[in-house]
Amino acid sequence: EYASRVKVRWDADFLYVGAELGEPFVTGVVTGHNPTLSSPNPIGDVPYYDNDFEVFVDVSGTNYYYKEFEMNYLNATYDVLWRAADTGLGSTGVPCCDDNSCSRWCQNSTYPLFKGTWSMYPRMRTATGRSKTGWVAEIAFPLRGDAAGGGLLDGGANWEQFDPNKGAKYWMMDFSRAEHPFFTSNSSNFGVLCPLVQKTQPTLLGQDQWSCYWEWAWQSVGGHRYMHNPNTWGYVQMASGKETVCRDVQWPARHLLSQIYQLQIAQVQAEGSYTADLLSSVQSHCTLANGCNATTVMQAVTTYSTLFNLQLTVNNNDTSCVLYGVKGSGSAPTGGPCFRASVSMVLDSGDRVQGVIDESRYLNVTSSGTGCLDDQVSWL
Repeated sequence: EYASRVKVRWDADFLYVGAELGEPFVTGVVTGHNPTLSSPNPIGDVPYYDNDFEVFVDVSGTNYYYKEFEMNYLNATYDVLWRAADTGLGSTGVPCCDDNSCSRWCQNSTYPLFKGTWSMYPRMRTATGRSKTGWVAEIAFPLRGDAAGGGLLDGGANWEQFDPNKGAKYWMMDFSRAEHPFFTSNSSNFGVLCPLVQKTQPTLLGQDQWSCYWEWAWQSVGGHRYMHNPNTWGYVQMASGKETVCRDVQWPARHLLSQIYQLQIAQVQAEGSYTADLLSSVQSHCTLANGCNATTVMQAVTTYSTLFNLQLTVNNNDTSCVLYGVKGSGSAPTGGPCFRASVSMVLDSGDRVQGVIDESRYLNVTSSGTGCLDDQVSWL
């Protein structure tokens, strides 16, 4: 009943997304867009408080300046430019400034809560319609922003290099759905109604974790329960014409550095310091719950050490880096210790891959050569 299909296309000016969404509960109450969103539902007024469809796009693969988009059956839309990964549902993001002390740092959106200025609306075009099995959604996202509105390529310095029209080959994306078979402001009803929903809707995927609120995604977010983990999203190859599938040679470096980041953040939150010895920490701080694969880290440090040439530096006496709260204490953009992990790979194809990540979660991976990834890294 809930089967979903998505197609993606692009041209000189837009990224097009079409979705067919299986849905026995085609309904909605949220209307409007960002500053004009409204709902009679007392719980909230953004589209994910209805049954919705969501798109996440990181054009750079850095975890920075990614875009979130949501829409419901009534064509209510909401979009946000996230400068860095958000925190939520046990997933650690990069700490933000408070609006009372500095300008908004981590998110920019015309949605009133964020008090920002960014949106792809009205240049973004959206439509919805009924289908035999649920509903359909169509979106045209502008690639580049202008005076009339934002675009997917809005971001940091030289972000235009990630334009597929200029040769960029891969974007990170994910597609998700939020499902609310019912809403009630009386939480005492959840104990009775949620098990009944699961019993009567056998194809509703997953377990109820959030009081009759389910969410599932095209690409697994690596053990996290929160979509705001860009490095876990799926690859989309921005092909021109009938290109064959070419797996990105950068992926092993990206994957490993992302695992090391998750291990180090869990380590510093528990111990107050980063580790220079990954093997001594991997069993206690690299778990599925924080999106870290212990086998990946151990094999990269041991079996495949000469392939990755991993270098790790730690300075626990520094106080100039991101401060992650220790055992529940406060977090801040500065005031914490530092770490830096880098890899340098030479593949059999001749491609060279260089990658770096640090405590800010900025993932910078570059490569030279034109080859595609082969199977020389067996744990792929």
